[in-house]
Amino acid sequence: MNTDLHTPSSSPAPLEEFLRDYAEVTGGMWDEVEPQVYDLMLPGREAAGEPEMVRLVFDPEAIPEHPGAQLATYGTPLIDRLLADAVNRGRHLELYLTGLNLAPQGVEDRLRRAVTLPTGFALKVERARPLHFPQAVFWFEATFVSDQKEQDLLTVAIDVHYGRQVRHLDRLLDRSHLAEKPWTPLAEASHPGLASAYPIARDRVVRTLSALANTYYRELHERLDRQLERIGRYYADLRAEVEEQAKKARHRDEDPARFTARLEALTREEHLRAAELRRKSQLKVHLRLLNLLVIHQPKLLLRTVVTASASGSVIGRLEWVWDPLVEAIEAAVCPECHRPTFAFEVTRQGRLVCPACAQAASPPARPSRR
Repeated sequence: MNTDLHTPSSSPAPLEEFLRDYAEVTGGMWDEVEPQVYDLMLPGREAAGEPEMVRLVFDPEAIPEHPGAQLATYGTPLIDRLLADAVNRGRHLELYLTGLNLAPQGVEDRLRRAVTLPTGFALKVERARPLHFPQAVFWFEATFVSDQKEQDLLTVAIDVHYGRQVRHLDRLLDRSHLAEKPWTPLAEASHPGLASAYPIARDRVVRTLSALANTYYRELHERLDRQLERIGRYYADLRAEVEEQAKKARHRDEDPARFTARLEALTREEHLRAAELRRKSQLKVHLRLLNLLVIHQPKLLLRTVVTASASGSVIGRLEWVWDPLVEAIEAAVCPECHRPTFAFEVTRQGRLVCPACAQAASPPARPSRR
């Protein structure tokens, strides 16, 4: 059994591809005996354990031809164990984004076009320095439990330097640009620490989770209303039959007490079944962090100076970031409110702030006298 000599079949199913990758990553081997039938050698569960040999069949119709094989499908003990082990192995991983252009042409002109300054002020790049900016990608597992159990994976990426959500997640996770070692050694950009990104990521995920929970809750109660309606019709039919029997008994001068007791028992039974159904239909939501991937992405840090065009005096300094992955300038941070912005004003005190802070700092207009 040798993966080096093996030519895999084209377009394997996702679960087949996972098992191949899992065997290779964990130091095991796999061999495709025939389509959808695999021999796997997996490492022992303990450090000195014997390798585990198993034959897996993805097609249930092939089991009679391989009586000693296990059916490989979601929910079986072996597949669940391998999936759980794969998750544990990848709970935290660090990769580097490679193949990006850190010497773009005309970046200073692009910056000037992107930034809005008041008339009479100019922006000049003093220094451009490539740095690694950590991007933290969080995978959260959301579990919705009611009369049935459903799970969703929620993914969010945070730029740790700025504490902002990364919108181009697909590009960031492009496997063709990810590597275990950097293309070129770079210093890491300053940031408040990886732990600071977690509350931001959790807050973003909770917003999505709330919308999902509302959808699940609405569907759950629509299903509950239909089930309660069916129960109501079922017991209404039973009571109608008992009442018809009681009516006939009265015509025969029989004692209707036993029918009355039967009606009361049906009412109690209906209430119990409805209460049990409502109890099972209560929605509970659990959220937990599943995996964390830190991608060190090279970006260009642009240190700029804002000067008065007439006198050439320095008004202030701003830092901008050029993202070569999306070929765009990222918004700078307002020194006053720390919000991202591309527009700056100069206050009467000579400070660079965003328009909102400039408006808040300006004195209110005096009422005119008549």
